[in-house]
Amino acid sequence: MAAEWQVVAFPVILPWREEFWTLPLYFPDLKVGVIPGWPGQLSYQGLPLPAEAEAGGRELQGFQRGELHQWQAFKEYNQAQEDRQDDLIQAIRQGHAAAAPSPGPLPDAWHLAWQMEKMLADQEAQLVNVDRGQEWLAEILAPEPWEERQSLGPVPGIDEMVDPEMAELRYHLWRRVMAAYLQGQWTPLLLGRTARSLFLTLRGWPRWTGLRTVQIALPGCRSEKEWLQVRNSAGMMETLNKAGALLAAALTKAAGSPDLAAAALELTKFVEEILTPKWPLPSLWPWPLEIWAPDAEEGEEGGPVLCWTGAGAGVLPG
Repeated sequence: MAAEWQVVAFPVILPWREEFWTLPLYFPDLKVGVIPGWPGQLSYQGLPLPAEAEAGGRELQGFQRGELHQWQAFKEYNQAQEDRQDDLIQAIRQGHAAAAPSPGPLPDAWHLAWQMEKMLADQEAQLVNVDRGQEWLAEILAPEPWEERQSLGPVPGIDEMVDPEMAELRYHLWRRVMAAYLQGQWTPLLLGRTARSLFLTLRGWPRWTGLRTVQIALPGCRSEKEWLQVRNSAGMMETLNKAGALLAAALTKAAGSPDLAAAALELTKFVEEILTPKWPLPSLWPWPLEIWAPDAEEGEEGGPVLCWTGAGAGVLPG
């Protein structure tokens, strides 16, 4: 990726997936938060997990259902920049005067946010195994007829139901932790299992009603052996650097052009005509990357967003 664009992984905690071996091929300067389980062979250096994230939910006990969903109180408190974050708990509790007081000293708001992020990251790591198990079951049971089930009606732009207040809390934590990298021209790269739904809930639907997307099937890899084979292939790193430069150019054009497909046309042609035919692996596995941009004609605000659609693709709502 060219230096004029800083790409930052979202969310702040990213459990390892085998498909992430593709990342350093196209994003050698990717900024990441906490990366539990990532191989040491990769050049990415993650942040240490804060001690407050390791409470495992114990400090969440004593809060009544809905008390952590008072986002407006959280936002107003943060804007005031008050010194004592214990005041936040009182602001959150303003709408629940009848709730019993929590025993013992109350944790500050960022401890709660970190604990929530850690629990959701642990859940995502487990769901990766569940997704893989579903694939195995589909292969085993393929000869058997499947019973038709009534499905829920789709919500435009969202594949998975996400609580909007929780999405805003997680986004706010990410902005706070990754603030050092959000300078100049930057864009998030959505990599978590629910990151697509989180971001669409937060910025896409219903506010980004005119969301424009274009998808590019980048050749990818899913093991260290494949990653090394691609990286060490003659001339491949120069080709990948060219793809990164074209991606940066596409982001720049997407920020100001109403025609997103035209903005990404040069990159799409390069991938199809040069990169893919030169791919050194015996089998071609596509790594689906989407570029999002708001509809400028409708007055939508926001810059371009990168989204890897492979994580959590096809998950059920709920």
